[in-house]
Amino acid sequence: MSLTAAFNDDYETEMANSYVLVVKYDMAGYTHVLAYDFMARVMIMRNDDYPENSMRMTPFNQLDRDSLVDMREELVRLGGKPPALPAEPNTMQKPLRGLNP
Repeated sequence: MSLTAAFNDDYETEMANSYVLVVKYDMAGYTHVLAYDFMARVMIMRNDDYPENSMRMTPFNQLDRDSLVDMREELVRLGGKPPALPAEPNTMQKPLRGLNP
């Protein structure tokens, strides 16, 4: 799934290095920056207008997988060479037998 035209109109993407995609967008008069680090597997969010205490780190396992796939594809399109995303976790659980698992 590629990024939509609406995304491309409102967001600016750039390759920081082979493993990091930077996404910038303006909202409510402030510039927000998302850095997707595919080597460290974290997304770093910051606000350029308030640099102190504005950074938040979110592990990839807490993010929407479809958006990570899109961001990784964008980094590859820009010439990056990020590692593959880990396989999706198996969310199916074994059925329980009786009262004791």
